[in-house]
Amino acid sequence: MNEKIRYFLCGFLMGIADTIPGVSGGTIAFITGIYGKLLETVKSVDKEFFRFLFSLQIKKAFAKIPFGFAVPLLLGIGTAIASLAKVMVMLLENYADTIWAFFFGLILASLHILLLEIKDKNPQKIASVLFFIVGVIFSLWISFTKPLPLTSSYPVIFFSGFFAICAMILPGISGAFLLVLIGQYQTILNAVANFDIPVIAFFLLGCVSGILIFAHVISACLNNFYHVTLSFLSGILAGSLAMLFPFQNNQTFSHNVLLTVLICIGAVIPLCINYFGKKRYLH
Repeated sequence: MNEKIRYFLCGFLMGIADTIPGVSGGTIAFITGIYGKLLETVKSVDKEFFRFLFSLQIKKAFAKIPFGFAVPLLLGIGTAIASLAKVMVMLLENYADTIWAFFFGLILASLHILLLEIKDKNPQKIASVLFFIVGVIFSLWISFTKPLPLTSSYPVIFFSGFFAICAMILPGISGAFLLVLIGQYQTILNAVANFDIPVIAFFLLGCVSGILIFAHVISACLNNFYHVTLSFLSGILAGSLAMLFPFQNNQTFSHNVLLTVLICIGAVIPLCINYFGKKRYLH
């Protein structure tokens, strides 16, 4: 598959995930193997980039950014969010448990892959276990916290974007769910669906500010404390499964079978991606 098409499809899946409370675009980036590339791309917008930009050395500034990756990825994310915002609202209102089932399987298999990665050549096993537990507790706390009654003023929308993008870049923490917690999910979704430019602009400004700061933090943690950081992220993923568990209502037997099938389909995708990715790497 052409790399640019692959990045667009990864972005499209991330965009879908980011519209669903409980599912993280960062999880999709992890599953599809572009998480490291995503962090490195964000990190390329650094002090040197702004120094070149403000001194009007435009070519040097933008030469730092891997546009072959960033442009198709952003187009995919934008296309998914713009085209599916209304659809996702309808699906979540009418078929929430089927969506939860698919993503439950997706995250369950991803967690299995991550835990195998942590187990392999890990010199910090005790610390990894502790940070896994901390990640689980943190994720459960986020998942079951009651929403805050905040108004939808422009400063609130800006900081909503700032914190939501930090959550979105973490596998397992849903930026959309964080928006639910601070009472801004419906506001942002309606703004996207109705092209409310001022609201979208303040939200995106917050997103850009948040991701430029937070990507450096996560990248530094992975570079210096790889297994421990992965353990914490795995704990976050594990904790998020509680919120996505689809068998929470008294469904019919046939509906439970459907949910089980969707869980299996969701689980097969990251397992196949991981298998063929390793096979390609080894050969």
